[in-house]
Amino acid sequence: MTGRARTVLLSRAAFSMEAVKRASYSLMAQYDVSVAVSDDDIVCTLSPANKASPMDTAERDFRREVVDQDLRISIEQRTEAYRDTILGLAFSRTGLQDG
Repeated sequence: MTGRARTVLLSRAAFSMEAVKRASYSLMAQYDVSVAVSDDDIVCTLSPANKASPMDTAERDFRREVVDQDLRISIEQRTEAYRDTILGLAFSRTGLQDG
């Protein structure tokens, strides 16, 4: 089944707008995503990006990608201090900085 747009409602309490944007970007070859905010929900309308886009799995694909991106954001936030420390240590030994 192709051609028909799908609307996906996501709770703003459960997912960030950043996760929705990242998911939209990740799937942009398959779906055009329109995003709007309505009270407690993020309203996403998925349309086929081309004739081969599988609209019968669009909602499932998008929800999975939003969850994946939300978890990636959580991991980034949890590991930020370690990443900054490692990068700081790596650059401190290159001789590129004064000191």
